Amino acid sequence: MERRSPESSGPSRDPLTRRLWLARLALAWERLWPALGPALGVVGIFLALALFDLLPLLPDWLHGLALIAFGAVFAWALLGSRGAWRLPDAAAGRRRLEIASGFVHRPLATLDDRLAGGHDDPMAIALWHAHRLRLLAYIKSIRVGVPVAGLARRDPLALRAALLIVLLIAGAAAGPDARSRLARAFMPGIANASVPTGVLDLWITPPAYTGLPPILPKVDAGASPEIVAPAGSVLLAQVSGGLGVPVLTIDQTASAFALLDG
Repeated sequence: MERRSPESSGPSRDPLTRRLWLARLALAWERLWPALGPALGVVGIFLALALFDLLPLLPDWLHGLALIAFGAVFAWALLGSRGAWRLPDAAAGRRRLEIASGFVHRPLATLDDRLAGGHDDPMAIALWHAHRLRLLAYIKSIRVGVPVAGLARRDPLALRAALLIVLLIAGAAAGPDARSRLARAFMPGIANASVPTGVLDLWITPPAYTGLPPILPKVDAGASPEIVAPAGSVLLAQVSGGLGVPVLTIDQTASAFALLDG
């Protein structure tokens, strides 16, 4: 027998060709996914901090330094996975097919053999055809197998699950403000100016004897306007957005706002 290039194929090997490509892709995924684990972990930690809106609370210089540190660690982790980006060769794909199918003696390795001599010998030709039929029977029952990343071996403490839970909580906490929080995480300095501001709504109800309608003064953020109201009026103040619990001070008497919604 003689051995030819593994690239040669015929119509009868089309099913094997498809399965071979699937096996190579499965091997590539099994190598790439664990190799990308550290880089994905860095991204997950950054997203959690951003969704919790913690980075804008840092001083501008420290916020910028944190962004540089995250970028450097991510680049380093991604560089460490460069060896896993190569597609495994056909020999590795065939070996995976043999293992997944439970084959012994590596039958697919002989698939590219050709009859070297005895072309005029009927017995040799018959034996060769029988050999080929046995190989084709193997091909019909061949399996690719389910890709297994093997993350449990690399992460025995299941830190990936803990990070996923934290990300889910952070996403729920951010809610519709998630996009703004992500933008603030990438903008040190610019974000700090917008985080503390909230929306103040005032409703003043004059006493009934005045016959006056409710007063709805408009107050801009950071302004301290003078508001005139009859004695005995009732003030309702609401603040939405911003950070912390606001405090209302009247005649040097401070009263903390009651929390209505998280």
